[in-house]
Amino acid sequence: MSNSLILLSFLLLVFLLGAGISVFMVRKKVSNMHGMLFTMSIAMGIGLFAGTLMGILFQDNMLLATVIGMGVGSIIGILMGMFFSLLAVFEGLLSGVMAGMMGAMLGVMLKLMDWDRIIMIMFTIVVFICLMILFEVFTYMKKRNLFIAILQNPLLVGPIFILLCYLLFLQAPFFP
Repeated sequence: MSNSLILLSFLLLVFLLGAGISVFMVRKKVSNMHGMLFTMSIAMGIGLFAGTLMGILFQDNMLLATVIGMGVGSIIGILMGMFFSLLAVFEGLLSGVMAGMMGAMLGVMLKLMDWDRIIMIMFTIVVFICLMILFEVFTYMKKRNLFIAILQNPLLVGPIFILLCYLLFLQAPFFP
């Protein structure tokens, strides 16, 4: 793995932790449906990214890539769902399994020249999901500071998001 892929995975983990911690902070204020939606979207995003990455790394072993992708997605889904209800756990488990499987199939089928593009697309999707969850979670917070006000302004977050993705895409190639 290259340094840029490690940086990308680290940033993804930071966004996942940020979304997870913010969801944990408002878990008592949101409905079960919101909890299921948060769980499903995070498990789906991480499962897709992990499955695609594993499919690329284990190009010749689709079973291993599928099992790892499904495992990562389902574990994230279960952990996120535990904040809310048993239905949210079930939703996260199934979404993570499905996304990990689809991501692994996608990663195995891609040609070498498309690996960097699909990893960046998956990263962009997951970061967008995490930002949308943060945007929704901040509506439930009573105490608002400057940081929350900045994150709730789409005219500021949008360009920052595009700039972040562009700068990270300049770090390519992710695979030597």
